[in-house]
Amino acid sequence: MRIAWLPRAGRSLLVLIVVSALTCQLAALLPGDPAFVILGDESTEAQREALRHTLGLDQNAFVRFVNFMGGVVTGDWGTSFASGRPVLVEILSRVPATAELVILSQVVALAVAVPLALHSARNVGGKLDRLVSTGTFLLLAVPSFVVGIITIQFFAVQLGWLPASGYTAFVDDPLENISHMVLPVLTLGLAEGAVYVRALRGSAIEALRSPYAYASIVRGASDPQLLWWRILRPSSSTLLALIGVSLGVALGGTLLVESLFAIPGLGRLTVSSLGVRDLPMIQGVVLFAATTVVIFGILADIAVSRIDPRSKHGLV
Repeated sequence: MRIAWLPRAGRSLLVLIVVSALTCQLAALLPGDPAFVILGDESTEAQREALRHTLGLDQNAFVRFVNFMGGVVTGDWGTSFASGRPVLVEILSRVPATAELVILSQVVALAVAVPLALHSARNVGGKLDRLVSTGTFLLLAVPSFVVGIITIQFFAVQLGWLPASGYTAFVDDPLENISHMVLPVLTLGLAEGAVYVRALRGSAIEALRSPYAYASIVRGASDPQLLWWRILRPSSSTLLALIGVSLGVALGGTLLVESLFAIPGLGRLTVSSLGVRDLPMIQGVVLFAATTVVIFGILADIAVSRIDPRSKHGLV
């Protein structure tokens, strides 16, 4: 039997190779002299020549790609211009904060989206359905940083219930960590939840019109039994695929949120690296983000094939 996610894995590997090839050529793609762009007009020719050698600009593109991939495979992703630390070490040190933000925001998004989507699908056109549809459209239309500013103004400035920004590791002070994570998690979770509601609601409406749903209703299944035991599983394929994509591209969503709430994660590292033109760090973050997207995409495909066996045969 053909395993449905194997072709996706092959395509994903090809994508990683292409992304790696483009990433290692970032310096060469800069307009003008990359060394001059990075160091500025106050640098000397000797400094610029040393940087060209560090970036491999004195080599042809193929040699530069081979050396870059060799470093990636062996864990040598270069050295940050800003901190002087190895790029991979710097990235991994920022992963816990971003992972905590992303995981908690996904939990909030699913906790809100799943029951709202199912009950909206069961009562299409009803008051709850209209309210949920309006709310999700508003959340989809408003950028996440605007939602973040509103939450800061209301919960931190006016009510004073929560800190406006900052971060404390969970192992250092669990309560302080939770208080600092509430607002950024809420900001990111609401945006993700709106997408999940729209996707799951459409799939649930289709599932409710299927013969097995009518059969469950005829047999006297209550709404909770019908929605949670008969409708959720066949409706969740699209949701799982979305979760896989959302987890993979979470770095893009955390750029503004981490900067707004001063969370020392990958998003804030990316913004600061762009500001100081830290090219090795930018290359490392791009490659790490691409790898994350690929891994979570494959995991989502595996989860979908487990939940809905039809996907193994290309029927969904």
